[in-house]
Amino acid sequence: MVVPFLAGGATDVLARHVAQHMSGTLGQTVLVENVTGAGGNVGARLVARADPDGHTLLFGTTSVFAINPAIYKDPGYDPLKNLTPVARTFNSHMVMVVHPSVPATSVRELIAYAKANPGKLNYGSAGVGTPMHVTGELFKSMTGTQMVHVPYRGGAQSVQDIVAGQVQVLFENPLALIPLVREGKLRALAVTGETRHPEAPNVPTMGESGTGFVVHLIFGIAAPAGTPAGIVTTLNSAINAALRSNDLLAKVSQFGVEAKPDTPENFRAYIAAELKRWAAVAKSAGIKVE
Repeated sequence: MVVPFLAGGATDVLARHVAQHMSGTLGQTVLVENVTGAGGNVGARLVARADPDGHTLLFGTTSVFAINPAIYKDPGYDPLKNLTPVARTFNSHMVMVVHPSVPATSVRELIAYAKANPGKLNYGSAGVGTPMHVTGELFKSMTGTQMVHVPYRGGAQSVQDIVAGQVQVLFENPLALIPLVREGKLRALAVTGETRHPEAPNVPTMGESGTGFVVHLIFGIAAPAGTPAGIVTTLNSAINAALRSNDLLAKVSQFGVEAKPDTPENFRAYIAAELKRWAAVAKSAGIKVE
């Protein structure tokens, strides 16, 4: 199982827990290998070019399955033509926060302030083309606001700078931000999922806030294109069994993710819809990575 990101990160740890449980179900060891580079493209390409025998899998994310193909000139793979979606594994979402100096206590107030002060607000992200970046651009396009994007080399730096007031708006993982909200260092305006976050039940969703969009951070598993249907079905069953394991759910609870057992067909349809969505956002915002 190829993880296209560094060892020790959330994606890597989630993949290793799933692989461990799949090993028990399949009766053979599922090894995890980290193949990094180009925002996940290097690992995705490796899997896309592997033999379609079910022995090489990709544990990917929203970036790999939907955003990178929209922003890279040549990512080296097409997630629907060169990969076979096997199963979604987890969903997560983000929370939108502002620095306390921003005179807004709701999304509607933030929109009004941003429109009255075009270009005055900066929003941070974990880097160009990350889900945090494209979600900020989606927010701007749907609300008709102007904010300046400030990319960082990772989420931790962007969180540090919004606490320091260097940027005023941020979309990020709730687990990284909710403790800071509780301490009064940041103000949470909305979460990007369909439902409120259990750790922040008083924070409304974007839908409740009148912006009408939902953004998930998803994790899922794919095989090379051409993998026989019988193998895909076997792998899907093993993955879904893992996602229904109380032991696995307890181990991944620290990451604030929701297990999402799914069919290959539903996962493919989800990827297709997300590809279309983020391609439109990337084109509108002029986001390109060489």
